[in-house]
Amino acid sequence: MRAVVFLLLVVLVFLIVRFTLNRIIAIREQQNRENQAGNENQNNSSQSSANGEMVRCAQCGVHLPQSEAYYDGKDTFCSEGHMKAYHHEHQS
Repeated sequence: MRAVVFLLLVVLVFLIVRFTLNRIIAIREQQNRENQAGNENQNNSSQSSANGEMVRCAQCGVHLPQSEAYYDGKDTFCSEGHMKAYHHEHQS
């Protein structure tokens, strides 16, 4: 009788351990899929910004994506400071 109870206990522990390990594996696979999807989204967004039109700063000549440039209606700049410096230099 004790041997049967012991075997049932061993089988129960085995099933609990197996269920737990299967659950851990499933959670890790799901996290990996989410991470891969996030990385693909980041790659797509960086590629789309990299594929955007490049413009040149009128002050220093640095090229940057048009979406990041400052535009005064005539020229493009890499920063507000360069836009102000350019207008200050070209006022006179």
